[in-house]
Amino acid sequence: MRRLVAALIVTIGVSYVTVIGDADRTERFGPVDHIGARELRHHLEYIASDALEGRDALSPGFLAAADYVGAQLREAGVEPAGDNRTYFQDVGIRRTTVDAAKASVALGDARFSHGADYLAPAPGKASGGLVYVGHGWRVPSKNLDPFKGLDVKGKWMVILPGSPEELTPADLARMVADVDFVQPEANARKTGAIGIVKLPSSYDVNHWDRDKAREITRGDLVVDRLTPPEDRIPQITAGAKMIKEMFRGEPEDGDKMTGRAARRDPGASFALDADKVLAVDVPTTVRVEHTKNVVGMIEGTDPALKNEYVALGAHLDHLGRTTDAKRKGGDDINNGADDDGSGVVALVTMAEAVAKGPRPKRSLLFVWHTGEEYGSWGAQYFVAYPPVPLDHIVAQLNVDMIGRSKYPGISEPGDGQLTGPTEVYLVGSRRLSRELGDTCVSVNDAYLHLKFNYKYDAADDPEKIYTRSDHYEYAQKGIPVAFFFSGLHGDYHRPSDEVSRIDFSKLQRVTRTVLATAWTLANAPGRPRLDGPAQTH
Repeated sequence: MRRLVAALIVTIGVSYVTVIGDADRTERFGPVDHIGARELRHHLEYIASDALEGRDALSPGFLAAADYVGAQLREAGVEPAGDNRTYFQDVGIRRTTVDAAKASVALGDARFSHGADYLAPAPGKASGGLVYVGHGWRVPSKNLDPFKGLDVKGKWMVILPGSPEELTPADLARMVADVDFVQPEANARKTGAIGIVKLPSSYDVNHWDRDKAREITRGDLVVDRLTPPEDRIPQITAGAKMIKEMFRGEPEDGDKMTGRAARRDPGASFALDADKVLAVDVPTTVRVEHTKNVVGMIEGTDPALKNEYVALGAHLDHLGRTTDAKRKGGDDINNGADDDGSGVVALVTMAEAVAKGPRPKRSLLFVWHTGEEYGSWGAQYFVAYPPVPLDHIVAQLNVDMIGRSKYPGISEPGDGQLTGPTEVYLVGSRRLSRELGDTCVSVNDAYLHLKFNYKYDAADDPEKIYTRSDHYEYAQKGIPVAFFFSGLHGDYHRPSDEVSRIDFSKLQRVTRTVLATAWTLANAPGRPRLDGPAQTH
């Protein structure tokens, strides 16, 4: 059934395009006809192969994927736009790991063991008393101030996990951090607290062994040039034994406080017995490792406009290998065919197509970002150290997970948010520039007639999709963005995200639409006009 439906879609698409005419279509939308499902499949079968072991950003498999993309750009004649006239932009990652053998944590005579009794997501050294401050958030508009009447200077803040229940997703979407609300770490700095002890959530408890292994083996990973080494204050997640000792003899014992954490019920703040002193010394080892963005550029034809750029982005990394309960049939490789192999190969075929000609007036900048799965490392680095002037980038089009479809009459677990074979979510296209959103619509209406779904463009979207991919880093710099996304599915972040699940007809259709949009922006007389923040559909 799936193959039959896909075949019909391809036939319909080709029939419609033929009516426009090859020459007119190329003039209006660029060399979109060079993008074929066969080429997309060819590239994806390597990018999402077991040989690359899931493309973790710090793995040999990722470097092989980056080398592959660079080789395709070189062969196509795309100009290198990375460091030192290469296709690569080096991104140093500082890895800080707990030295568990030398770690020491004590509360009076009670001694605690790393891994069994506590975890240290932000290791360090500090000693002082303890004050319980609920969730540790200040929200003036909600009259939330758990620090009122308490002195936490020189002491540990003991907090519940998560945010207060009074803060809804809609609140957070319209509020500004450190203005409308202040989170625990910022409050610790403002009040002079020496560190944070977090009571674990049920999620923390269920993933304790995984997080312990991560602290010892993976550690804390940050972009080296963007994060000062001294930026974080000590933080510990307490285990059952430590919680019991902390609250022994207090108005509420450890069991009651654990219950509060489970219920997200903060109760009243209070200072713990002044004789209780928590002494923490969790040393670390630090080393810098390297990953990279892949960057290519196709210069525009207009003598003046070629100095402006339409940027197109996808993330090259995925999750690597897994050992958790998501494994299926013994497969431990997260191939990431859709996430974001689909976007990776879309960009490769777009670059190859435009390199063959013709070319638009403005230049096109193709960026395969590293470390999106870790929190958009590569996009953060790119906008901090851009190879072209950042204010010369007129728009950024991001493609992340554009290769899956939900078919009528076929129901699969976890696929409820997938779009159909001729549908795609469009996110953020009017957040900063209504003109960019209008361009996306006008190109689509004149070409392949995808159905644009704006569900995730709502300011109060509980999934916060707008902030969860690389385009958001560009938007934070005032660059208009449009994010193309086919939706979450049951194979998301699982080894079952395989090439066999990709709808190549849809992937071709979305890829052509994105290139047609980029082409239109690159040939427009002016850049998309900025309207201001938070414009939604």
